[in-house]
Amino acid sequence: MHNTLNQYSLTLSQSGVHAGKVWIDGDNVEKGIVETIAQYGIRWLVMGAAADDLYTKDMSELKSSKAIYVCQHAPISCHMWFACNGHLIHIRERWSNPRPRFRSISALSPSIAPEEAMLTHHGEVGADMETRNLTRSLTLPAIETSLTLCHTLDADESREKSAESPPTMFREGPKGLSSSDLHDKLEYAKTDAENAKQKAFEQSIKRWKAEDDAKDALDKAEASENSLMVEITKRKEKEALLATQTQEIETMKNQRDQFMKELEITKDQKPELIDRISKARAAEKELEEKIIQAVNLLITFRGQRDDLQEKCDNSKIQIKKLAKHVNEDNTEFSHAQFYKPSFSEIMEATQDFNQTLKIGEGRCGSVYKGILRHVRIAIKMLPSIGSQGDAEFEDEAEVLSRIRHPNIVTLIGVCPETRSLIYEYLENGSLENRITSRGRTPPLQWLSRIQIASDICSALIFIHSSKPPIIHGNLNLNNILLDSNHVSKLSDLGINCLIPDSEKLSVTSDVCAFGVVLLRILTGRSASSVVNDVKCALKNGNFGTILDKTAGDWPIEHVKDLAYLGLRCCEKDPVNRPDLVDDVLTKLEIMKNLFPMSPVESENQRRIPSYFVCPIFQEVMKDPYIAADGFTYEEDAIKGWLNSGHKTSPMTNLKLDHCDLLPNHALSYAIQEWQQHS
Repeated sequence: MHNTLNQYSLTLSQSGVHAGKVWIDGDNVEKGIVETIAQYGIRWLVMGAAADDLYTKDMSELKSSKAIYVCQHAPISCHMWFACNGHLIHIRERWSNPRPRFRSISALSPSIAPEEAMLTHHGEVGADMETRNLTRSLTLPAIETSLTLCHTLDADESREKSAESPPTMFREGPKGLSSSDLHDKLEYAKTDAENAKQKAFEQSIKRWKAEDDAKDALDKAEASENSLMVEITKRKEKEALLATQTQEIETMKNQRDQFMKELEITKDQKPELIDRISKARAAEKELEEKIIQAVNLLITFRGQRDDLQEKCDNSKIQIKKLAKHVNEDNTEFSHAQFYKPSFSEIMEATQDFNQTLKIGEGRCGSVYKGILRHVRIAIKMLPSIGSQGDAEFEDEAEVLSRIRHPNIVTLIGVCPETRSLIYEYLENGSLENRITSRGRTPPLQWLSRIQIASDICSALIFIHSSKPPIIHGNLNLNNILLDSNHVSKLSDLGINCLIPDSEKLSVTSDVCAFGVVLLRILTGRSASSVVNDVKCALKNGNFGTILDKTAGDWPIEHVKDLAYLGLRCCEKDPVNRPDLVDDVLTKLEIMKNLFPMSPVESENQRRIPSYFVCPIFQEVMKDPYIAADGFTYEEDAIKGWLNSGHKTSPMTNLKLDHCDLLPNHALSYAIQEWQQHS
C-alpha cells in the first residue's frame, strides 16, 4: 500500500501537483470514504466497482457493496468513476446534467488497483484522438496520476509491439535505413505523442477549471434568483396584508356609520324613555304603599294565626282522645289494622277451606273468602314450596301492607303458618268475570273500561316509582278487582317477592302485561290471541269488527290509537315499549277528557271512598301525607299528633321508626280527580 501511494505521489509531483497522504482509522470502509468526501470536499473520485476476478464483458452494474454504498450516500458534489479489471463500469455525475458515456474503454495495466484512477481511449497509443477521449470528471491529482501511469504503460506496450512487428509506416520506409535509425525514429514519434498527450491534458485541465467557474457563476445566479423570489413573495405578502387592513378599515367605517345611526335613533327615543321612567317611578311609589298595607295586613294575619294555633292545640288534645277510641274499637273494620291470625283462625274463617268459599285459583295459589273478626276478607293461600322462613315471609308481607293507593287492594294481614295473605274483600269480583260475562254479570260500558285502564295504569306508575321499584309480575284481568263502587283495584301485588325461586322480572314486564290487558278490555278476546287479532284487524282495515260490541258504540278512531298503544306495550324488544307516564297515562287521560262520563255512569263516583278519609279528622284529605307507620293522614292532623309529643302511630299505637312525613301525591291526585268527577 505504501509503495503504491509513493508511486502516485511521485507521478503527481512530476506533473507539478503537490499531493499528501491521509490515513483514516475506522471499522466501516464505505462510511469512512463517504465521510472523507464530505470532510475534504472531494469533487472527483475513482473507485473499484468489484473485484477483478468478478469482471465480465457484459458487466454494467456495481457489484461491490462498498461501491454501491458510496455511490448512493456520497455528496452529490462529487463526480465518481467506478472501474473493474481496468475497465470503466459506471459513472455517477456530479450534477444533474449528465455527460455522454464512453462507448469503449481501454484496459489498463493489472498493476493498477481497482480503486485507482482510470482513463479510456479509442485506437492505438500515440495519436491525438486518444487524448480527446480521456475522462473529464476525475479529481485533479487523480487525473494527473492516471495519465502519467497510462503514459508509461502505453510506452511499454509500444515497445513490445515494435519489437514484435514494426509499424506499417516504418516498414514501408527506404530500404537503406538501419534498424537503429528506425528505432530512433520510433522513439522520436513516441516522444511527440507523449508531448501531445501532455498538452491535451493541460488543455483539459483548463477547460475543467473554466467549467467549475461557470458552475460557480450559475450557483450564484441561482442564489440571486432565489433571493429575488423571496423578495417577490415578501412583497406579495405585504400587499395582501395591506389589502386586509384596508378591508378592516372599511368595515370599521361601516360600523361607525351604523353606530351613528343607532345613536340618532336612541336620541329620538330619549323623550319616550324619560316618560317611561317617570311612570315607573310613580308605579314604584304605588307599590311601596301597597307593601306598607301588606305589612299591616301581615301583622293582622299573625294575630289571627296565633289564635288559630291556640285552637289547633286544643284540637290536638281532642285528636289524641279520638285516637285512643279508634284503637280500642275492634269491632269495626279498619285499614289501619294489620292482622296476624293463627292457623286456627284461618281454618275457622274459611270453614276448614270449604270449596264453596273458594273464589279463585291460579299458579300463585288459591283464594278463599271468609269472615275474620267480624270482617269480610279474602284469603290467598300461597304455595308452601321454598326455603323462605316465617320471619322473612312476615317481614315481606308487612312491607307490602304499607303500600296505600286507591287502585291497589289493601293487604290487611298475614299468617306465616299457612303461608296465606289476608286482603280486603271486594264484592264485584274480577275484571275477567265482567269482560267475559261470567256469573251473569252485566257487561261494562266502554267509558267504564277506559276509566279502569287509566286506574290500573296509575297504580302501576305508583308502584314503579317507589325506591326500589315494586314489580307486580302477574298482571292480568283476574288480578284486577272491582269494589262495590266499581272502582278497579290491583291485587296480588308483590306475590313474586313472597314466592321463592320466582322468575326475575322488570318494569318493562309489567308494561307488556298492561298492553295485553288494554287490548283485552277493548276487544274482550282471550290473552293468547288478542295481540295477533288486533294486528291483523288493523292491517286489514276492519278494526271495528273486533271491538267488544257489548260495551256500546266505541269511538273507533280514538280507540284505534289505544290499540296501537297496546301493541307498542307488547313489543318484543323492551326498549321499544312506551313509558307509562309520558305515553300511556297521557293518552288515556285525553280519551277520558274527550268523552266524560254521564251523570248515571258517574253516580257511583260520588260516594266517598274510605281511603280518601283521614283516620284522625274523618274528613276527605286535602294534603295527604304518609307517616312512618305506612298510613296516610291529613298533613295538619299528623303534624299536630307528632308535635304534641307522640312518638307512636295513631292507628297501631306502635312506636314510629322516625317522624318524617312523605307527601302521597298519587292519593292526592286521585282525590282531586274524584272531586272533579263528583
